[in-house]
Amino acid sequence: MPDNEGKENSTTQADDNSDALQPLMALATALLDTDRLRIAGLLASGPANPMQLEQATGISHRDLLRHLDSLQNFGIVKLQDPAPRDPDHYSPYELNAATFKAARQAMGKYKGVRKRPTDSRELTLETFMPDGKLTAFPLKQSQILVILDTVAARFESEKQYTEREVNVILAGITDDFATLRRYLVDYGYLSRTSDGSVYHKN
Repeated sequence: MPDNEGKENSTTQADDNSDALQPLMALATALLDTDRLRIAGLLASGPANPMQLEQATGISHRDLLRHLDSLQNFGIVKLQDPAPRDPDHYSPYELNAATFKAARQAMGKYKGVRKRPTDSRELTLETFMPDGKLTAFPLKQSQILVILDTVAARFESEKQYTEREVNVILAGITDDFATLRRYLVDYGYLSRTSDGSVYHKN
């Protein structure tokens, strides 16, 4: 019984996500056709009637009307308000602002949403090194090792580095590159000569 409830919840959540993304899917589907994209691009500059669009795009009148019908069905364009009861070739069309607003809201909801970490390593990196940048040094030994192991992957084996080259690499990870460099040496990820002039990965 609990398994079935879990499946139902998962299905419901997937359906909710699909519904929320519908404005983005409709927009993407509508604009996959290059002719429809050109029409929408022209209407982004302001309203235009079919005759003007035909002249500007070079699309045949028949195809233009077909594309306008499709764009209307997707909610991308509409007849300019107040819409005439019997539109003709001189009735202006405009972009449907409501559709683009809904798409922006859907994008804002899902933009930057990341997959939840599933193990301690991923959680450590998500917490202390989001986007590959070290935001703080962890206190737990296990977390420090995860960070150092990840940072050490930036270095090539059997290659010698000057201290300046090491600093440049680490500066791309944290402003406190001196502390990070010391950690790498203290924990045995990097070795250096007695005068500290050359480093190499262990």
